[in-house]
Amino acid sequence: MLVFLYFFAAMGVGYWAKIHGRNPALWLVLAVVLTPLGGSIALMLADRTGWFRY
Repeated sequence: MLVFLYFFAAMGVGYWAKIHGRNPALWLVLAVVLTPLGGSIALMLADRTGWFRY
């Protein structure tokens, strides 16, 4: 169950990336590697600074 919730949260980061016009597959992998919380913080910082605009 914990693994399911982990990947579900990572998919949420990918969905957030898709909404903001970024590559969702890249951010999904990043969220799985960095943990979903780390991925969402990295995506938030990338949105604010304009980095990694793919």
